Amino acid sequence: MSNDDDTNKDNQSSSSGIRLVCAGLGRTGTLSLTEALTVLGYKPYHYIDFSHSQQWAEFANGETDSSTVIDAIVNSGYDAVLENPTCEIYTDINAKYPDAKVVLTVRDTPEAFEKSWKILMDTMVVTEHKFSLQFPSFFQWIPLFARLKEVRKFMGTTHLQLPAGQLAHGWRQQPDGWLADQYEKHNAHVIANVPQDKLLVFNVKEGWEPLCKFLECEVPSDQDFPHSKVNTKESLIELKQTFERAVYSWIPVVVALVATTAAVVGRRR
Repeated sequence: MSNDDDTNKDNQSSSSGIRLVCAGLGRTGTLSLTEALTVLGYKPYHYIDFSHSQQWAEFANGETDSSTVIDAIVNSGYDAVLENPTCEIYTDINAKYPDAKVVLTVRDTPEAFEKSWKILMDTMVVTEHKFSLQFPSFFQWIPLFARLKEVRKFMGTTHLQLPAGQLAHGWRQQPDGWLADQYEKHNAHVIANVPQDKLLVFNVKEGWEPLCKFLECEVPSDQDFPHSKVNTKESLIELKQTFERAVYSWIPVVVALVATTAAVVGRRR
């Protein structure tokens, strides 16, 4: 590890609570920023920690307030939050941790966000279907996937004031450009509600310099700014295909196991 990395680690070691809020919507480079913040010594919370899925589902369903999930995040040692659903409650987080800085991640254009968001949600919707003979999905029998469905329904319901599920899936009934409009409305809300001296509007293509200047830390001298390959268009399409293969392959596997078991039992008799 370089001396710059050691300095960054030391700068973060005494932190308590949430020190940085990434208020940008998903598909705006948040995973690349997550990797960058890890290099800088933060413990970033990207999307959700699955061990918190119960708290998030209860909050999404109105059974508790945002402090439940914020406390779960902090109690697990995270000091930076990124993407949906935490960006939906960035004002609540800032109210509880007023010294936290805010990064608003942005895409090159609103249209680029819209295209990318659609790819993500077309992937996730595969896990939300109920079981049917036409689509024998088992995902909603798994509590985690059922809870994540509730979390996605919650997205867009706070300052955008959209009906539940509209941002995640209701866009399919909207004209082209509707998602781009929501992106711009969200960004405008952040810019209007965060003091300028605590806000960085950031495109990850800008690299280390503006981010490190804003965070008052050293630029890593031996590492390029990360650009995640985990959440690309190609990887999401592959993930969707994996989900679909799982849906259609599990029944033949179960039938084969039952048939094999019955044959074995029959021979023993």
